[in-house]
Amino acid sequence: MTAAARHVATAPRPGPWKRRQVRVLGWLAGFWLVSDLAYYFGLPALGIGTDYNANPMPVATFYLFWSGLAAIVFWPLYTRWNANGPFPTLRNRILAAAIWTGTFAAILAFLHLVLPALPQATWPAELGDPPDLLMATPAYFFPKTVEILFQQLLVLAMIVSLSLDGLPLRTTAIFTALLFGGMHLLLAFSGIPPRAVIMFIAASTAFGLILPRLILHTRFGLAAAFALHWAFYAVVLTQARIFGPHVASTVVG
Repeated sequence: MTAAARHVATAPRPGPWKRRQVRVLGWLAGFWLVSDLAYYFGLPALGIGTDYNANPMPVATFYLFWSGLAAIVFWPLYTRWNANGPFPTLRNRILAAAIWTGTFAAILAFLHLVLPALPQATWPAELGDPPDLLMATPAYFFPKTVEILFQQLLVLAMIVSLSLDGLPLRTTAIFTALLFGGMHLLLAFSGIPPRAVIMFIAASTAFGLILPRLILHTRFGLAAAFALHWAFYAVVLTQARIFGPHVASTVVG
């Protein structure tokens, strides 16, 4: 049998593919939607504050729960991630450990050296409560790191699921961008300025476009995706503090 014939023989049929992906995408969108609604409405109903700076432990615990639940539900997909690809997951465990350690060393350096050296933020009282990120302390990044982990787990499940069905990389990237960008529409409930919501949606959509290539076609792509995701918040905070102090002149104003 020729290579072309084998490809046709093993390609998923349109009907089953659509049913599988609708089911998987439905689960993923449901996870993201329900977790965000629980954050914006469930936690306040229980008397738990949602401010990352004032309530880092409750918010981090909240996202840790959702991360664990995602890992349980989507574990069959994670076990098949890149198993037969060019870069088998964590085969070089020493290098993987070095990358993991280096990433968190950089995070700690930012939190304990860069962040305290940034100018203090100001926020006009007439604009209401300031965004959590603008006023971020080192404590802010504890729940934010767990939230990023949760989002990465969802996106990883989606990318693996689509790739197992043989979708082209471009199609997978479009689906990922739509999910990652679309779910940030819920930031409208957070009280941050509309311009900031638009900025986060645009950035997350662009990030979603590159995630499949990172995760499927580069060595240690998931680590790179996590690092880029975390660095985005650090860069936004840094520019806001440096190019403020009036928030109207910054990207989060």
